[in-house]
This record gives sequence, structure tokens and C-alpha cells, in this order.
Amino acid sequence: LDRIEQAGRTMESLIEDLLTLSKIGELRFQPTWIDAREVLEQVRAELKPKLEEKNILLRLPSEWPVVLCDRTRLYQIFSNLVGNAIRHGSDGTPPEIRVQISHGQGEHVVSVHDNGRGIETCYHERIFQAFQTVDRKDRETSAGMGLAIVRKIAALHGGRAWVESRPGKGASFHVSLSHD
Repeated sequence: LDRIEQAGRTMESLIEDLLTLSKIGELRFQPTWIDAREVLEQVRAELKPKLEEKNILLRLPSEWPVVLCDRTRLYQIFSNLVGNAIRHGSDGTPPEIRVQISHGQGEHVVSVHDNGRGIETCYHERIFQAFQTVDRKDRETSAGMGLAIVRKIAALHGGRAWVESRPGKGASFHVSLSHD
């Protein structure tokens, strides 16, 4: 019965992720100038039990720019990227996740860095596709939709999403959001 119940929860989560991905482009969104601090503090509060369970230090930016983005979409970006960093955190070193927001020419770049296990280069594009995870173990805890959602949100905001990583060296996920 426990396995059936868990399978039901997994299916429900998958359906919700599919609906989110399919509706991102359809739902009318209104980019406005959003205080990133408020959104990140909400994400931190919601993920606090997982952060404490794994003893992960979450470092937030010291400077808080406002970002031109739809608030719900910015929340989804932070939630998916920080959630992934928690799931794929380090086993050996003290786990740490660092969030940065930088201002480039005509864009803001949101970055989430972790000191986890890292990702081989051959997976850097694949992980942004729906239903894709790095290894079989990940499929038990993830439907493989989060990064596809992040990339689609970035594209709708005139930006892009990418990863920089090497095995054993952690990962840095970046999302650019145009503000022109």
C-alpha cells in the first residue's frame, strides 16, 4: 500500500509539472520589477526543513537588485534551481548553495552555485529537456521537469538558461532575464 501511495504522489507531481510546463507560454504573464529578496526569502522558508535535514548552508546575495520578471515565474526559477542543488548536494564536503544576481548589459543573470557532485559535460544540454535526469537514482525523486520549466521561463523573458559544471566540482546554473 505504501508503494502504491508513493506512486500516486509521484504521478500527481508529474502531472502538475507537465501542466506547468505546457501552460508557461499560454498563461498571460506580466513582467514587473520584483524585489528578488522577497522571492528568495519565500523559497528559503519553504525549503528550510530540507536545508536543515541535510545541514546545507544557503548563502543569499548581499546586494538585492530588483529583477524584471513575472513574480510567479521568478519563484519557479529559484525554487527549481535551489531545490535541485539540495537534491544533488555534496556527500563529503560541508554542503553549500550560493545564490547570486548580477546585472549585465540589458539583462539580469540569476545564478545558483553548489558544491555537489557536478555534472558531466555530455549532460549539460540534456538535463534541460523534459523528463531528463542525470542518472537512474534521480528518477526516483524527480520527474525531470524542473530545468525544462526554468529554460522555458527564461526564453519567455528574452533570456536563456545554462549550466557550468564538472564532475566532483559542483554546478553553477545561470538564467538570464532581459530587462530592455
